[in-house]
Amino acid sequence: MIKHLGNLALLSALLTAASCTHSARVSGIRESKTSYLSGGKKIVVETFLPADANRHPAVVVLYGSGGLVHGKGDMDAFARQLAQRGMGAYMIHYFDRTGTLIAGDKSIAADSEVWQATVKDGIDFISQQPQVRPGPMGAFGYSLGAFLTVGAASADSRIGVAAELSGGLFDRLNGHMQRCPPLLILHGRNDQRVNPKYADQLQQAAERLHAQPVVHLYPGEGHALSKPAAADASSRALNFLQQHLKP
Repeated sequence: MIKHLGNLALLSALLTAASCTHSARVSGIRESKTSYLSGGKKIVVETFLPADANRHPAVVVLYGSGGLVHGKGDMDAFARQLAQRGMGAYMIHYFDRTGTLIAGDKSIAADSEVWQATVKDGIDFISQQPQVRPGPMGAFGYSLGAFLTVGAASADSRIGVAAELSGGLFDRLNGHMQRCPPLLILHGRNDQRVNPKYADQLQQAAERLHAQPVVHLYPGEGHALSKPAAADASSRALNFLQQHLKP
């Protein structure tokens, strides 16, 4: 079981049919909001793009159970770093589908499949954007978002690389993972909210598909990593995505 995800604040690791509602430039990055429909609900997508007019590889970014309440600034900072490295970051507000603010155990059990479908619709939408380079897309998720990232990577051949932090494989997918692109697994060994066994299960599932996931477990670290471990996790995720997407 995934324990107490609704109480998370996103770790400080990440600090170091559609219409645009607003646009801004921050440090040479174009930031905007757009939206798509999923299940009849409007789903907001925040975009963080390099300032040039080229097409860029897309990376789907999925927040944790804190949604827009806890850790949003950290996810924004990570998305900006992706854009600074030549990738387009697309943060899907998948909670819009269910009107969720913060997800607890009950809502995760009830709504995770709906959120997974919402992410799939988001990938459909992102793949059609004119600024997205044709070819493989990346995905990054934290905690609950990491579980959704793995679910998307398992089912959707458009996801060509995935990095997940403090997540794993949903129980319903254990033994039923369909595919595994290049995958980075990051987890604290002393995580009391998402048991490290989920990282082990994900590694084993990937290896059964003849994949070679890159795994890094942080000794003595819990769900919220210390600043040195957090900086390391952020760097590993950025480098891994950049390496495989080659912007």
